[in-house]
Amino acid sequence: MNNFTAELEFATHIIKEASRLCIQVRESPVIVYQKGEFDRVTSTDYAIEKFLIDELLRKFPNDRIISEESHIADITDERTWVIDPLDGTSNYARKIPIYGIQMALLINKEPVVAAIYLPELEEMYSAAVNQGSYLNGSRIYVSSCENLSQAIASMGDFSKGSDRAEKNRVRLGGVCAIVNHINRLKMWGAACYDLASLASGKTDIYLVYSYDIWDIMPGYLIAKEAGAVFQQLTGEAFDYTATTLIGAANLELMNRFLELIKSRF
Repeated sequence: MNNFTAELEFATHIIKEASRLCIQVRESPVIVYQKGEFDRVTSTDYAIEKFLIDELLRKFPNDRIISEESHIADITDERTWVIDPLDGTSNYARKIPIYGIQMALLINKEPVVAAIYLPELEEMYSAAVNQGSYLNGSRIYVSSCENLSQAIASMGDFSKGSDRAEKNRVRLGGVCAIVNHINRLKMWGAACYDLASLASGKTDIYLVYSYDIWDIMPGYLIAKEAGAVFQQLTGEAFDYTATTLIGAANLELMNRFLELIKSRF
């Protein structure tokens, strides 16, 4: 039975090396490009992505790759690496130290290996299916919080698309539904940090209304292996086709949170 040791060791090695080469020891100033009216990409995104793809194809030449900046494709059942070379680009570009490099290996559309590296915190989160989750080599678990009034939740960004007015109306409705019933609501601007925080017990709930697969799959596996439960905002089970996501430390929190928010979705 494949325990994916080689894949996990390689993933953690290359994302840490990408950080060292492209962030810690860079010699050129960072160039910021506008992908859209509200969407940024930097020269560091491109440099990290190229490094990771080159290294993956050298090690696993027959694997598929889906990556945010240059390799967008449909998911198949084949071995596929999904890469977010710099999750939290806006934070990085403004020198806010909440961003990360992340990747996951999917087989049959399910993640089996995942790694997230947070350079500013020097934190490496990793997981392989059915083998638990780790932070810098030490096993991690979700929190034991079951009381919604004590829960710290984090939330994905508001929409910046052309239909943002309607989408943000729904998001604001969700905020209104939950904010008086939880302890705190955070918006970090980086899904890697949201899900790593859920996995390591720093937060208790994660809510996101829309995302791309490279945003979610690495942290989804890491949080799941740490004990988190996941559903869609409709209450349906989460899978790769879902467009919304709630992660919670346990089913008790999930059920109480869903009761509040489903009416606003």
